[in-house]
Amino acid sequence: MKFKEWIYNKNAKEEVALTKRLLLSRGLKEPDEIEEFLNPLEMKLTSPYDFTDMQKAVDRVVKAIVNREKIVVYGDFDADGVTSTSLLVKTLSHLEANVDYFIPHREKEGHGLDSAALVKIITAKKPKLIITVDNGISNVKEVAFLKSFGVETIITDHHEAKDDLPAALAIINPKAPNALSESLSARKIKELTYLAGVGVAFKLAQALLEKFDKVEFALKILPLVAVGTVADLVPLLGENRCFVKRGLELILNHAGLRELLNSAGYSLEKPVTSEIVAFGIAPRLNASGRLESVDNAMKLLLSDNPAEIQMAVQSLNEFNSIRQTLCSDIFAQADEMWQKEGAKSSAVVLFHPEWHIGIIGIVASKFVEKYHKPAFLMTYSEETQQYRCSARGVKGLNIFDILDENAELFDGFGGHELAGGCSFSKEKSSFEEVKSAINKTVKTMLNGEELKPFIEVDLKLSPTDINEGLLEQLEIFEPFGASNPNPVFAVENLVIKDKKLMGQDKNHLKIICDAGGHELTCIWWQRGDVTLDIGDRLDALFHPNLNEFNGNKYLQLILQDVHSEAIEYEKDAVIQNELKFFDHRKKTNILPMVNDYVKTSKFNIRVFAESKNVIDTLKPFPALSERVFNRNGLEACDSVMLFDYPADRHALGEILEKTGAGTIHLMNYDIKHFSQEELLHTAFKMLKYSVNYNNGVVELYKFASFLGKSYEVLGLLFSVFEETGLIKIISKTSQSITITLDETVNISGVLHCTNYQSLMETAVECEDFQTFLLIGDLDKVQEVFAI
Repeated sequence: MKFKEWIYNKNAKEEVALTKRLLLSRGLKEPDEIEEFLNPLEMKLTSPYDFTDMQKAVDRVVKAIVNREKIVVYGDFDADGVTSTSLLVKTLSHLEANVDYFIPHREKEGHGLDSAALVKIITAKKPKLIITVDNGISNVKEVAFLKSFGVETIITDHHEAKDDLPAALAIINPKAPNALSESLSARKIKELTYLAGVGVAFKLAQALLEKFDKVEFALKILPLVAVGTVADLVPLLGENRCFVKRGLELILNHAGLRELLNSAGYSLEKPVTSEIVAFGIAPRLNASGRLESVDNAMKLLLSDNPAEIQMAVQSLNEFNSIRQTLCSDIFAQADEMWQKEGAKSSAVVLFHPEWHIGIIGIVASKFVEKYHKPAFLMTYSEETQQYRCSARGVKGLNIFDILDENAELFDGFGGHELAGGCSFSKEKSSFEEVKSAINKTVKTMLNGEELKPFIEVDLKLSPTDINEGLLEQLEIFEPFGASNPNPVFAVENLVIKDKKLMGQDKNHLKIICDAGGHELTCIWWQRGDVTLDIGDRLDALFHPNLNEFNGNKYLQLILQDVHSEAIEYEKDAVIQNELKFFDHRKKTNILPMVNDYVKTSKFNIRVFAESKNVIDTLKPFPALSERVFNRNGLEACDSVMLFDYPADRHALGEILEKTGAGTIHLMNYDIKHFSQEELLHTAFKMLKYSVNYNNGVVELYKFASFLGKSYEVLGLLFSVFEETGLIKIISKTSQSITITLDETVNISGVLHCTNYQSLMETAVECEDFQTFLLIGDLDKVQEVFAI
């Protein structure tokens, strides 16, 4: 678990009322801003004609409708793109236009206008007008190509605009130069730049519906605006807040979206929230375009046929399931690659020719979440003969700027602050060249600073503030989303009273905490492996949630992060020759937690334990005991937990080499301290046992393991026993020796043997080495592992 810094919002200190403090934490100070934020449905929307090219766009569409000219809506394959396309197709169909649509294939055509696809469209559909949604602002050559065939283009888009704009008939993009009326206030201009692709498309639809006096149809398409806006993670401020608020209220009126939510297990009796859209609808719409074509997503959004909707829902759910599996597999593979590289570069830049183009963007997001570095994941398309990259960023490093800085290396690129992509052919650039350039750019932008993960905290609350009244106060801040996230609160000095693992795989954590006499129920998703137990103290970040089960309602805290001395944070994990170390040496009574961690971990974890005492101690913990191995059974694994410590550097080297582990857990260890007499008599009893019950065969690894000593100690031990006549060695192999034993010889004779002093000194060296591993400074211990 990575340690995250908590950054408290400084704007809300002077206010007492929770609502006022939260408004300030959102940066809302002016009365008119606050009024619009708290009452989004009463907001006065900007006119569609505040886009300077809107009149030209409306006039051209009207001409096409009147003359029955073919209009093609050219969309995109993500959730914003398919909702934008559906919205404009439904609107134009309602206005009785001769309309069709085209959405490119992610693998074959990629984002934006594609020349080969345009040839097919011109040939098959013979359009006079193409309207882009959620794309087009970067397609200078393609728009010129269309113009050469007598096809006019209207661009509606929300992506960053370059200086060189396409020669389209009209450009409706709030981020394009001179695209908005100069009469708008600076705040309104800024808020319009928040629009998603579907929001911009809605502005065009709004103008057309006003032109034909059919504005009531806007209620039919607002659910699409809500879904696309939430899915594209644009700020839920300004008009976006109004669109989403109203769209969520109407979403169950949309037959396809209603059925999709029902299939995903959401109650149709409760209000639909932005979180439900983000986790229940958006991933399913995206899954179709990520893995295949968007046909099923479009059927879901456009169709009124129940049977067709049902089939589309089934397909979308299946695609989403496949997407989840692919995402998990690719992330595991990519993470292993990153670790082998040393995980030290300024950015994560990885390539594999077989990674799915539709999945690498999600995987890049997982890298950002785990490592807090911008991530650029690439694959290769045989279809286009290009490297294809999906990038995700962190706050403070603009992905579009990073790509723009290296534009000469790419065939094309685009995006915004936190997400983007590019493509390039082998003839244009090599992967290594692009990787080096991206890392250099990111390093320059950082200017010596280190990116550290952090969480922005709205307010610190006392336990008495945490009740159902808190939820009521938060309702006025909905819908939550980008730039208006579900508030994060802090509460300090909780004590765990009870702990329970939840979920089929026991990978979620439920803890009951005492907060000065107030009992709080906390849920931490995907943290079943965290090292917390009853009695531990913690500070928590959370957002409140009302849980309803079997007719009962109670408040619970959904944990976002925890600070506690009981947790092993990755900030303390030092990479040394590609090894990570976790130090549990001073911890006691942690076996239940460790067992839970091992049981739920996706990594191949093995437990090094040789002494009978340790092995017996681990038996009540199945996840640990079934993973026990010794020096004679070394196998490859991801991580080794040392419950016994090797007796010398040679044994340690064998463990590291043969397991290839990338992570070492240093556990508490009970070192066997033998007096000289105890060592001799214990060894003699073991030899006697071998003669009586194993035909004189002494298995070396068992002998060494039981004593906790090195093979060098064994060699000296057998040497002095043989010199005194106690034993006679009949044969030797690398694994065993065969002996006879003369019990009439007095064992005290070994004191006068040549190697006796060396034997005892070497035995002590083993104990000293183990003691050093147990109590030595972690930095010094890590140096020993670098062998």
